[in-house]
Amino acid sequence: MLDFGLELGNNDFSISAIWVDARAAGFVKRTVFQTIKLLRESLLPASIGVAAWASLLSCQPQNVRDEKSLRVQLAHEMRHHSYESAVPLARRVIRIAPQDQKAWKRLVQAQIALHDFEGARVSLSDWRATVRPLSARVDEFEGDMLHEEGNSGGALEAWQRSIAIQAKSRRVLAKIAALEQRHERWSEAIAAWTRALQVHDNATARINRAVCHRRLRHWNEAFEDLHHAQKLGSDDPEVQRWSRLFETVSKFLDEIREFDARVTAIPDDSGLLADRALLMLRSGDAELALDDTEQAIKLAPWAVRPRLFKALALIALNRGRECEDLSVRLPLRIESLTSEFLETISRIDSAISVERGNPDHYAARAWQLNEIGQPLLGFADAQIAVRLDAKSANGWAEVSYALTKLGRGQEAFDKIKQATELDPELATAWQYRGELEMAHGDNLAAIDSFSRALSIEKTSAALQKREESYRRLGLRARADDDHRALQELTSRALR
Repeated sequence: MLDFGLELGNNDFSISAIWVDARAAGFVKRTVFQTIKLLRESLLPASIGVAAWASLLSCQPQNVRDEKSLRVQLAHEMRHHSYESAVPLARRVIRIAPQDQKAWKRLVQAQIALHDFEGARVSLSDWRATVRPLSARVDEFEGDMLHEEGNSGGALEAWQRSIAIQAKSRRVLAKIAALEQRHERWSEAIAAWTRALQVHDNATARINRAVCHRRLRHWNEAFEDLHHAQKLGSDDPEVQRWSRLFETVSKFLDEIREFDARVTAIPDDSGLLADRALLMLRSGDAELALDDTEQAIKLAPWAVRPRLFKALALIALNRGRECEDLSVRLPLRIESLTSEFLETISRIDSAISVERGNPDHYAARAWQLNEIGQPLLGFADAQIAVRLDAKSANGWAEVSYALTKLGRGQEAFDKIKQATELDPELATAWQYRGELEMAHGDNLAAIDSFSRALSIEKTSAALQKREESYRRLGLRARADDDHRALQELTSRALR
């Protein structure tokens, strides 16, 4: 359809919206010419001739209708994500109207959606060369493609060029902020979210800035942004998710602030960082716990406690597979690490930091790790112990225990025999030797090993295992004797 508007000189009369419809073109044309004739005779001055109007009517309404139809169809295809159909339509519109920024935008959008980055770059180059003034969307699209290709640095530069043209583009500012945040450049992300908020205050920018402040432990600013986000978007899923975490953290906030102050005063204390990591795990903030454990491991690679806490953080973040790189075996739960265990491991870590060459420290830590079901870590410590002292019976005993848990039974038996030979007075080695002999079906040898262990130190575990070995051999009287001794030992322990 074609719109005609007519201003009639100084007269208070105008004709507008005289539409030419293809289905009734003859009738409309006759009506228009009759109207013009009437106006010419009654109102129009002689200087305005019919020739001008005839010229207007001689234009090609079919072409105009075709162009409008193309635009409508292009918008429809883009709206329904029919990008393959949209690309040729956009090109046809551009041929008709090469200065049309919207047509160029839709062409590039469709090509990017199709991952035709080569074609999109050609279109961007043509867009740059053809249209003035330059659209900020050109650099934005360039950044989008670079980001899709994994070139974060190039994407950031392109988006910043786009912002230089259109400083208040909330969309591009959000892309920059999200990229900085993803790469854990917290201060830069905060600055970008702040710029976005200056353009438009909204829940998404607020909650993301709160998260960034939290990573820098700017607690006042983080909670302030959280509360604003809750007011602006209480139904937003991200606001609700982060609200739950902040609510849990708030219960520990006084303790966290105290640790923050101590870490600020002594930033290179790996033990202090591990302590704060444990607190963050208990407060439900695995990301901050992970930050602390990674820093602690860099400062004290020999320490085990930060390694265990890092594994717990990774598990909480659904990244449990990465625990393999830490030699941590799953499952592992924070509840399984008793306060006694944590205190002992902390003390041994501190001792190793002072005496790196003491095999007894490593053997003791290997025992603790084997007891909580971490044979890989236990094996590593036990190997260090026997490397430092090849005659370390405790070290070989822990090597044996770890090897058993790792499914290397024969090697384990050879190492436990070596331990008992090196130190015939090591009760734990004899007891574990007896357990391996039971596993191999050699109950007589097991009874002898348990008896050696009990002669050094009477324990309920050794009595129980020897009783079981007696019963396997049908020696009920002796088994009953061990059962009564076990009951007596247990009752004494309960007194």
